Amino acid sequence: METKKMMRSYFFQITAVLFILICLVISALAFTADRVTISRVEQQTEKQSEKSVEVSSNALRDSVGNLHEKIMGLQLNVTNMNNLEQAIRDSNLLDIDTGFKSFFYYDRKTDKITWFSSEDRRIKDGAIREDDSFLQALTSTDFHMSKRYPLESDYLTYMFVSVRNGNERVGVFGGGLSLMNSVVFRNSLESFDDDTMAYLFNSQGEPLATSRNLVTDQERLLSQSVVDRAFRSTKPNEIFSTNKDMYYFAQDLKVTDWKVLVRTPRSVFYEPVYTTRQQYLVIAALTLVLSLIVGYLMSRQLTAPLLELVQKIEKSTTPQPITLERSGSNEVKTLVSAYNEYAQRMENARVEQLSQQQVILHQEKLASLGQLAAGIAHEIRNPLTPVKMALQLLSEDKQNNPDMMHIALSELDRANQLIQTMLDLSKNDNASLVMGQVDVKKMMEKLTFILESKSHPYEADCKIYTPAHMPTLYASENGLLQVLSNCIGNALEAVESKGPDGICHVHLHVYPDQFVFIIQDNGVGMDAEQISQIGQAFKTSKINGNGLGLFMSSQIVWQHNGRLEVDSKVGVGTTVQLFFPRREAQE
Repeated sequence: METKKMMRSYFFQITAVLFILICLVISALAFTADRVTISRVEQQTEKQSEKSVEVSSNALRDSVGNLHEKIMGLQLNVTNMNNLEQAIRDSNLLDIDTGFKSFFYYDRKTDKITWFSSEDRRIKDGAIREDDSFLQALTSTDFHMSKRYPLESDYLTYMFVSVRNGNERVGVFGGGLSLMNSVVFRNSLESFDDDTMAYLFNSQGEPLATSRNLVTDQERLLSQSVVDRAFRSTKPNEIFSTNKDMYYFAQDLKVTDWKVLVRTPRSVFYEPVYTTRQQYLVIAALTLVLSLIVGYLMSRQLTAPLLELVQKIEKSTTPQPITLERSGSNEVKTLVSAYNEYAQRMENARVEQLSQQQVILHQEKLASLGQLAAGIAHEIRNPLTPVKMALQLLSEDKQNNPDMMHIALSELDRANQLIQTMLDLSKNDNASLVMGQVDVKKMMEKLTFILESKSHPYEADCKIYTPAHMPTLYASENGLLQVLSNCIGNALEAVESKGPDGICHVHLHVYPDQFVFIIQDNGVGMDAEQISQIGQAFKTSKINGNGLGLFMSSQIVWQHNGRLEVDSKVGVGTTVQLFFPRREAQE
């Protein structure tokens, strides 16, 4: 199951990396292609817009120029109103489709406007008089086009020409063009396709006409903000765009002051971009499939040695060096080499642990023998003491045989010496401690072995907690181990009745001025009297004890200038704290 998870993990990781890398490349290519395509289409649209404006400008120039020539011919007859009226009828220019919708003449001398059309075809005189273009025509030699005027269901724009008598400007002759019917506006604006609209504006920004596309009136509508944006331009020709459309604005048509705005939907020039993007999406989908295939093959190639390594590790009961049939990449080789080194270290540690356990068992046997010897020595010494005193009293009696008394006393001394030897054996020669710099980390590893061996017969939870950094300590390593081992043994015996609920925990705390060892259990505990007897020889509450263990431990702690503190409650447990000061060797 774990091997399958590992293979799936490699598969997804490799596939994801490949797909992301390829997608980044595709995205970069697509972005570049988009920019190139858009640039080309914009250039093409600009050229087509310029062409549309040029064609429209030429058509407007021809149409307006033709009408200007005709109206200039008519204004020659303004000196005789009858002749002028007859000339208008003969010219057939009073036609809303091909000519003008209405004519008028303004006589500057009389300040009077004379109309040559019915009232339904003309605007009010006041509107003419207030028109800026009309006022310009009074003082200019060129013709001028008025703003847009509504008239019933139509709009009119007037062409004003100045009338002169010699060098004197005597009036203005004008004709009104129908924006809805005049061929000037219906046929002059040219667009290169049905999607593109051309708009004709006067200088006031009022629309005069649109190209004759096959579109609805709603589609012909133009936002006022777009018109304002175009008229703010200071360039002769400018391209700008909105979210939906692209615009080309031409300000100089060389026909009065009219302007043309060409609108092209963005979809027209983005369609090739959309096509290109669809192609890249197809490529991305194929890339995903290819990434899945390549990812699967690469994951198998990479995980095969790892799977073989895992299977061999799972089958082995003990750490053993492993050789793979397919070593794979350098990373896998490094992993196998590291595992083999680890397996060798574990094997060496196992052998060392067995050796340590044998030593511990041997020491425990000696300790048991020493405990037995101490008990025997104590029991023998008690009756021998009064015997010796009696013999000493007898020796003072001069009537007894002095040789016999001397022999008896010497034999008692020999027996006492033998008993002392047995006590020294039980004390494990603690009188002479070998001091030196102790590697606390290694010592705690030894203590771990001691704890494991001692806790083997018990079901209690036994643990040792040490800090990450453990400096050296000037002390006797054997003495420290003997004290800690004795405390651990007492704790294990105290929690024996607890079974699996018992705990025996050892904590090491390192402070700047001292080391503190804490041995904690939740055993039977001790009362105040028992605590007061700690450290006294032959004082014990154990059935088979002799009271020498804590006595010897107290002596060892004392020789290290340390102290031993015990906190215990009956039924709760016991906590033993050992304080060892940090000091230099010369101390």
